[in-house]
Amino acid sequence: MIKVLLVDNEKIVIEGLCKLLEGFAEFSVVSLACDGPSALHQMRLHFPHIVLMGLGVPGMGGVGATRAIRRAFSHTRIVILTSKQQPVYMREAFQAGANAYLSRTIGASELRTALLTVHREGVALSPETAVHVLGLMSERPVAGGSPLSRLTERERQILFLVADDQETGHIARFLGISPKTVRNYLSRIYAKLGTPNRLQTVLYAKRFLGQPTGMPAEL
Repeated sequence: MIKVLLVDNEKIVIEGLCKLLEGFAEFSVVSLACDGPSALHQMRLHFPHIVLMGLGVPGMGGVGATRAIRRAFSHTRIVILTSKQQPVYMREAFQAGANAYLSRTIGASELRTALLTVHREGVALSPETAVHVLGLMSERPVAGGSPLSRLTERERQILFLVADDQETGHIARFLGISPKTVRNYLSRIYAKLGTPNRLQTVLYAKRFLGQPTGMPAEL
């Protein structure tokens, strides 16, 4: 059973999410919180696997609450659920340590799939979200002909972490896969980007992104 903490300042939203998630066999909603401080308190009481977080929560905001939770509970998955789909909000959320960024227009089955993916793989990046974040970091859009546009979702996840100077072992633990699997993915990334090794791939990614991707450093 995957334990979930719901954090949102809108009562109707949080109650609706609670009813929705409890209708799925995989999830157990362990608590609800309406602001950042109470979310941290509930974290200490229940140690949930996933936090489903709104951006508008008072008492430090969703980004601040995400950052505080990431700092104190490094292995907890944090999923942002918000109506704000502008790239700048995505960037702030990922820099704070979010594992996924979802729209409130998402359907029930899509939400279930995203949460299961985050729990299993450590991160969920849709192609649309990845393109927004990559484009924002580079201060230019990711063109369809760019080598980065040819990466799969998993390869983009690993590239984000590599560009953030994470070691293979850390990446493996964060994504819940073996170091050998990470190395296999890296080999495919090298081939697609035309880079001969990890160092050149890091340099390529940082040159394109303009700065570290901001994925959680505390793995």
